[in-house]
Amino acid sequence: MNDKKITQQQLQELAVRHEQYQYQAESMAQQINLVQMTIKEVEMALTTIDALKETPAGKETLVPIGFGSFVKATLTNPDKVVIGIGAGISIEKKIDDAKTLLDKRKDELTKYNEQLNTTISKIALEIQNIEKIAQRFEPSQQQTNQPMHAE
Repeated sequence: MNDKKITQQQLQELAVRHEQYQYQAESMAQQINLVQMTIKEVEMALTTIDALKETPAGKETLVPIGFGSFVKATLTNPDKVVIGIGAGISIEKKIDDAKTLLDKRKDELTKYNEQLNTTISKIALEIQNIEKIAQRFEPSQQQTNQPMHAE
């Protein structure tokens, strides 16, 4: 778009695009927060798996049941863990295999997080560009449908 001449219609189109970009940025920010929370959960699982490697069978431990609540349990087989693989399905894995799977998931999530951050940065740049174009024109000029000239 040539930003030396701009009509009221073009300004309205810029305003619509600006609003769409803001909506996309807000949505991506929510996705980024969810991905970061998931990465933290994976890291917590990895830390727990590392601790399990050092724990002998028969050891009593606390198992989280949600909302900061725990139940006491005795480890009968600490060299295996049950791990979610998606769609509500879980499988039993040897502790090292589970750690490998979680490391892979963490890497994938980290890459996805980086992609989201790159995209949101591009959207922010587009928003700034639209704002710069819109700021060049006085409100009195925006009320006519005649082409306007930037000074």
